[in-house]
Amino acid sequence: PCRQDLVGLETIKAIVNKVIPAWTNGLHTFQLNLVSGILDGKHMLCCTATGDRKSVAFTIPCLVLFEYNNNPAAYSHGLPTQAKTIRIVITPTKGLANNIVCCIMQRDRYCAPDKRGSR
Repeated sequence: PCRQDLVGLETIKAIVNKVIPAWTNGLHTFQLNLVSGILDGKHMLCCTATGDRKSVAFTIPCLVLFEYNNNPAAYSHGLPTQAKTIRIVITPTKGLANNIVCCIMQRDRYCAPDKRGSR
């Protein structure tokens, strides 16, 4: 199984619905394709309009893996996973970087400071 097959896509949708219930419509199709491809280890490129929530592409995969690893019995078995995730995001401005961090911190119940106080 992989994240881009039907079981993988449904698992991503279920996790997003659980972790971010405020997103009543879930992910847009292009977001789901990006997230599933990233989770399957593919290199992805996305070019869309400002405000299309492209940041979902690097925030949701981390949330999906954390939820899947913390509650494995709740989801289909055999999907690829990682124990720890690291994402490096390069943004053109410090303001945008701060906005991304604030949004993640507000929605990510798994995001806790490490021993040095960084997130």
